[in-house]
Amino acid sequence: MPPPPPPRWFTEALAAPGTERFVEVDGTSIHVLDWGPHPGAPGLVFVHGGAAHAHWWSFLAPMLAGRWHPVAFDLSGHGDSGRRSHYSHETWAAEVMAVADSAG
Repeated sequence: MPPPPPPRWFTEALAAPGTERFVEVDGTSIHVLDWGPHPGAPGLVFVHGGAAHAHWWSFLAPMLAGRWHPVAFDLSGHGDSGRRSHYSHETWAAEVMAVADSAG
């Protein structure tokens, strides 16, 4: 028996990819997916876990666009973001803040 088709909400969300852009943080390019702009809407920053990437949120973020301004990004060393010689929680926190600031 073949698997059932995915739900409509899922395929519609994947059909609305975020706009790709990059933010520079301490000399490293950080890959961002942005489902905005939504003037006046509160920001919502999606951060992935270890060994993951921004596209993990591609099925969810489009459904929140409008009421919020969702952005997802690849932490340095992940996905399409640049690599560093050293990683720390402080550096990743700076990346979160830079992405949030860049989204407005």
